[in-house]
Amino acid sequence: MWDLPLNGYSWATGGYMGAVSSGQTTCGLLVGSSVAIGLRCGQGMDGVPEEYEGDRNSAVQAVGELYRDFLKEFDRTDCKTLSYCDFSDSTYLQQWVQDKGWKSTCDVYLKFVMNKCIEMAEEGKM
Repeated sequence: MWDLPLNGYSWATGGYMGAVSSGQTTCGLLVGSSVAIGLRCGQGMDGVPEEYEGDRNSAVQAVGELYRDFLKEFDRTDCKTLSYCDFSDSTYLQQWVQDKGWKSTCDVYLKFVMNKCIEMAEEGKM
């Protein structure tokens, strides 16, 4: 997506599952999308974000809009509430995986996040 490099960066959030296996922090889709938005806004830049105030502001505003719209749609950003799974409890996690719990939760959030990011990119917000 957005011509971001696959090599290396695809592992940026490779260890993130179920809000760091606790379910008690922010949805990984939002965390990962924040990383992707930052990479998108900084494409082709040399140096750190602070050296490119306008592009950094675009990234900050896009991440803020994503979170605000996500909250409007789903009322929460914490993994445990959104997924109905306590990822720190292996029994719940096994049942959630067996039932493919992500299909009625995470897949819905993924579709929303992807559509929102595409919309913002098409509108030139990032």
